[in-house]
Amino acid sequence: MVFLNTNNLPWLISKELRTVIHAHISDHFTACVITFQCRIPAAGHHPAEIAIDTDGTIIFITSLSDAADFSEAAEETYFDFVARAARYGGREPVSLEGGQERYQEWEGAFVASSLAGAYRVAVAPILELEERCD
Repeated sequence: MVFLNTNNLPWLISKELRTVIHAHISDHFTACVITFQCRIPAAGHHPAEIAIDTDGTIIFITSLSDAADFSEAAEETYFDFVARAARYGGREPVSLEGGQERYQEWEGAFVASSLAGAYRVAVAPILELEERCD
């Protein structure tokens, strides 16, 4: 069973986000990506992906633009907690330093959408991380 480990994060995450993530990883025993697809595209909710490593640390969070097809969505916001970098609107990566406000804005909107039932959720193993641990 994987438990969320936030020791690698530069700032605290909300209890609500922990609950949303843990609800989807608690039955898994390996690194995984949680994909949140919008039930109703273009309804103001943004699809997202959250990658969790084998030790429960958050590797990255990607928020995508609204799109009818998840594969056509463009990266809007990307928080890489391993590289300690963020990208906004597809621009060049910048340090996470000073990015807490933007992160909190993303988190608030994402949690509200999640609690409103805006997402279909799928969890898939990250094979390259799984193989690294064998």
